Amino acid sequence: MSTRESFYTDHWREIEDERITRYEQMFVWRDQQLVLLEGAELKPGQRVLDIGCGPGFFAGGLAGIVGTTGHVDGVDINARFISDATNRNDKPNLTFHHVTDHRLPFADGTFDRVIMKNVLEYVPDVSVTLKEVYRVTKLGGRAHIIDSDWGFLLVEPWGKDRTEAFFNAAAPAFNERYIGRKAAGALRSAGFAPAKVKISAFADQVGNGLNMLTNMVGYIRTFSTMPIDTATGMLEEARAAVSDGRFLFCLPQFLVTAERTE
Repeated sequence: MSTRESFYTDHWREIEDERITRYEQMFVWRDQQLVLLEGAELKPGQRVLDIGCGPGFFAGGLAGIVGTTGHVDGVDINARFISDATNRNDKPNLTFHHVTDHRLPFADGTFDRVIMKNVLEYVPDVSVTLKEVYRVTKLGGRAHIIDSDWGFLLVEPWGKDRTEAFFNAAAPAFNERYIGRKAAGALRSAGFAPAKVKISAFADQVGNGLNMLTNMVGYIRTFSTMPIDTATGMLEEARAAVSDGRFLFCLPQFLVTAERTE
């Protein structure tokens, strides 16, 4: 059984069907995501690693960019994600791998690019993970982090104080909630050259963020960190706000890119 101390990882190892369905809606590849990859400078023919690939849609988008002369490997700690991604995959340049810990099953200097999208906030030790990323990155290759900083979360019509209270109640699901602002320094500590940082912010007014907020209600329910009636009431308030034009969800993504130069 998961404990509060390990929940941030455990809730990715075992995922209930309802949450799997939400993730398959949340993680579908969209061309709008290309802006998140600009710093990585992906090109045809590259070997790319997608760490925390989930159900595989993002890795599929990467495989389309690197083309048939390139290859993408996706890894994840959730066995069902890997099974589902493998079964739906029809690209010969895309392979999925199940991993059980921080160790990556690849030789030193394998990859031109290593992509980490919304994964470092959940790993047990960011420094250990990034040392592995450094190991498998080629000399002259790049690590590219796409991740949240939950200090910048906006949800309307909740307002600042209620949004902070809701997220603090859901916080057991995150080990490093402020990884966005720390990612550049963490890459430098792992041995990479100084990173370049950009911030990309999407303003959601149509309710796409409701799936994420629904997951958070589940985390709150697990640990009773807020009265569940309060949490579900806030979710229903946000859902109702979509139809009357008062809804706004914004969680900026930090885009952090660094090269391996030695």
